[in-house]
Amino acid sequence: MANNSTDIELIRQVLHDDNARAFSVLMQRYSSQVYTSAQLAFIQAYRKMDTWRGENFGAWVTIIANHIALRLLEKEKRRQTEPLDENIDLPTEDYDEQKEERIRSLETAVSQLPEQDRLIIEEHYYGNVPLAEIAHRLNQTENSIKVRLFRIREKLKATLVRN
Repeated sequence: MANNSTDIELIRQVLHDDNARAFSVLMQRYSSQVYTSAQLAFIQAYRKMDTWRGENFGAWVTIIANHIALRLLEKEKRRQTEPLDENIDLPTEDYDEQKEERIRSLETAVSQLPEQDRLIIEEHYYGNVPLAEIAHRLNQTENSIKVRLFRIREKLKATLVRN
């Protein structure tokens, strides 16, 4: 297997051919980034130790690591462009300036949430992380995460109505 395959090619090989070697290439390709992200999480946790409120330290440092990973992913998405795949269906709807403005307002409102609330929204809606997994990471019950998610959405609605 050539190490010059694109990530997409390797992922297809893993998914369609159950090719463990392709996954090994991906692990080698990104292991230093993962390790660096973990180091950054602990550095940031050290710097922000005064903001720790006595909750589960493991969950707290995991939240920090998740934020770092999300920022790195966003940065990588902006940096990298993939050629269009001919088989992908492109959206057919026209550009809607009002819709784009609502999306920008929502993104701004989400960015202004407290860190844990923002993490819950980002993981659940942007990362498609199941509520049970979010609850486990935060050392809470799934029902408490559902309640928090409801309250966060209500808070976002109120913020958007005011603006």
